[in-house]
Amino acid sequence: MFCICLFLGPVCGANSGVMEGILSSKGDTWIEVLDDGNYLHRFIPEWIGQGPANGGSFEPKTILLLNDLVVGNRISVRWSMDQHLRLEDAQILPPKTQGGIFIGYILKTSNRWIDVQNIDEGKPWRFYLPWVGGYPSEGGGYDSQVLRDLKNRNPTDPIRFSWKYSGRPTLVSLYEEVRDSITPFWVGKKLPHPKTIRVQVKPTKSKEVDGVKVSTPANPFDQLNQATSKPANPFDQLNQPTTQPANPFDQLNAEPVPTVDQKVSPFDQLNSPAVPAVDKPTNPFDNLPLPQTSPFDLIEQK
Repeated sequence: MFCICLFLGPVCGANSGVMEGILSSKGDTWIEVLDDGNYLHRFIPEWIGQGPANGGSFEPKTILLLNDLVVGNRISVRWSMDQHLRLEDAQILPPKTQGGIFIGYILKTSNRWIDVQNIDEGKPWRFYLPWVGGYPSEGGGYDSQVLRDLKNRNPTDPIRFSWKYSGRPTLVSLYEEVRDSITPFWVGKKLPHPKTIRVQVKPTKSKEVDGVKVSTPANPFDQLNQATSKPANPFDQLNQPTTQPANPFDQLNAEPVPTVDQKVSPFDQLNSPAVPAVDKPTNPFDNLPLPQTSPFDLIEQK
C-alpha cells in the first residue's frame, strides 16, 4: 500500500479530483501528466459497455478530446478512480502572454525540451527547444547548441531566455548566465580611479612694438620681468635690478633704473645740467665799487 501511494502521489487515497501538470506524452487512448510534485500519472478514458467483442469501448467524447491536447502544455485534468485513473475532462492552460523573457531555475532537461520553474509563480513549465533546418529527412532537428550551453550550469543556477507561444511554449534564444550583482551594504561601493588632467600653457597674444611683433603671455602678472626668473609677486619687481634684494623698502634710496617709457618729472629737471639755467634779475647796487674810506671821514672836522 505504501508503494502504491508513493507511485500515485497526490491522487492516493481519493476517488476523484482535479490536478494540474505538464502534458508529458499521449497516445490514442491515454495521456501522461507530470504534476507539480514531479509525479507522473497516466489517465485513460472511461469505459462504456461490455467487452470489445460485445461493442464496448472508451468514451468517444474523451477520445476526441485527446486529439486537441498538445504535448508540452500545462493542462488541468478532472479525474476519477475506478481501478484505473479515469480521465473525465482536460483543458490546456496557456501562459498569460504569448511570449517574453523567462527567468527561473532548471528542473530537468531532455534532447527536445527543458523544464524550468518560475520564481514568482512557483510552477514548472516545459519549453521545447527551437527547431533548426528543414524536415528531419533533410537534416532538421532541435537545436543542440542550447543543450551544450545548459550542461555547464548547475540546477541551482538561474537561467534567462526569450520564448514564444506557438501551440506550446518554445524557447527562442538563451541569454548569458544570470549572476547576482547585488552588493551588500557593508561592502560599499568602489570609487572610480582618478583621471589625470593635462595642464596646457595658455596661448600668448602678439602685439607690435615699433613694427616688431612681440609675443606676450595672456596673464599680465607674467609680463613683469619675464626675462629673469623672478618670483611672481609684482612688488618684488619694482625698479629691481638683477642682484637687488626682494624687499621693496630697500629700494627707496636706490637709484632708479631708466627705462625707455619712463617719464621725467618737471621738478626733477630744475638745477639739472641737461636743462639750461634761467637768468635771474641782478641788483644794480651790487656792481658799484665800494668806497675806499668811510663816509664819516669825509665830513669836515671842526
